[in-house]
This record gives sequence, structure tokens and C-alpha cells, in this order.
Amino acid sequence: MQKDDVLLRMEGICKSFPGVKALDHAQLELRPGKVMALMGENGAGKSTLMKCMFGIYKMDEGEIEYEGEKVTITTPLDALNRGIAMVHQELQPIPARTVAENIWLGRYPTKKYGPITVVDHAKMYKDTEELLKKLKLEINPRAKLGSLSIAQMQMVEIAKAVSANCKVLILDEPSLGLAPNIVDDILEVAKTMVKNDGISVLLVEQDITKALAAADRGYVIENGRVALEGTAAELSANEHVKKAYLGI
Repeated sequence: MQKDDVLLRMEGICKSFPGVKALDHAQLELRPGKVMALMGENGAGKSTLMKCMFGIYKMDEGEIEYEGEKVTITTPLDALNRGIAMVHQELQPIPARTVAENIWLGRYPTKKYGPITVVDHAKMYKDTEELLKKLKLEINPRAKLGSLSIAQMQMVEIAKAVSANCKVLILDEPSLGLAPNIVDDILEVAKTMVKNDGISVLLVEQDITKALAAADRGYVIENGRVALEGTAAELSANEHVKKAYLGI
């Protein structure tokens, strides 16, 4: 792999919780226009690594390099402002607010009335309509988020990522609790973004069969460390992966 085409690199990442070392010098690299799968069993450290990338957790050790520079990502809003977006397995919507309000939360378009700055609701709803149309999502921007299905909420989170002109999209366990056809729809939207906009997708997934089918490359994480990495084809053919994860 060429070093100069790496969009985001994590090296030597360590993170501990009381009595547990969740990450032990883990690493990964993301490239533009590629889907990277981060795979492993529940508790292996996948979500912890992703949450360090997104500013939810502070790393104990390690470095993040983004767009050629070392960075410290302090909060999810900091990550989003840098172009790193995440769709959580634990969705945190605001049910009483509309779809549009959830998408633009903390980034509302504004306008001036003399010395007063107010939210430009007309622009917010117009921009949301255009955004949902671009993603081919039949969701009413004025609908309360609490009225949507879990699958639709996932799609709204993806729309939020697109609204931020994200360069990195993290999908955290999209297969959990959703029907396979809905998961396929979510992955199809993500792959369209990869193809059309050249973003990098990090797919964090326990279902290795589904992850390898969607990804260009992948990492297998075990006990907080990266045990294997390679192309999707290489990992699919790996004897350890076949025995431990694919049941072959």
C-alpha cells in the first residue's frame, strides 16, 4: 500500500477501562473511495477503536493522522466538523424534533434580522428535502424523528453524515436488530457515496460474511489487537477466518 493515499491512520491505539484493556496497540488505515471492514467478535475492541476515532473516548496511547497531519479529536462534533461522521449502533436521536432538526443539530443554517441571528427554518427544510432526494430516501423532513422506524433513523444518520460533506463514514454494527434487506439498503447507500463522492467507509461489523461481501479490505480484531488484515478475498480465503468466523 502507498502511504500517500491514506486518508486516516490510527497507530498504537491503547484504551483501558477498569479491569479491562479494550485496545492493545491497535492500528488501521482508511483510504478514499474504499470500504474498510473492521471485524471481530463482540467485545474484541471494534467499537472502542471506532469511538476513539470519533472522539467519544479519549485514547490512553497512540496517534491519529488525518489528511497527512497528526490530530487530536476531542468530541463527536469536532470529528463531524473535520468530515468524520458515524452512524451509531446506539442511536441517540431527539424524538420530539423533526428529521431536519436532527440532521442539522448544532449546525443550523441561520439568517439575520438586524442584530439578531435566528435559525433559517425555510433553508433548513429546503436543504433537507434536497438531501433526502439525493439519497433516494422517502422520508418527510418535517416528521418527528420518534415516529420513524429504526431503519429510517439509521438512514437519517447517514443523511446527517452527507450533510456534513463527510470524508469518512463509520457504520457501527448496521446489521444489529435490522432485517437483512434493510441492512442491504443501508450498505447500498454507503457504497453509492463511496462511488459518487469518493468517501471512505469504515464498516464495523460482527457479521463477517456480510462485511467481507461489502468491503474492499478488512481488519480482524481479537483481544484488542489487529490479528489479521488484507483484501476481502484474502480474508475470505484465510483458514483462521474460515474456521473461527465463517464456520467452514
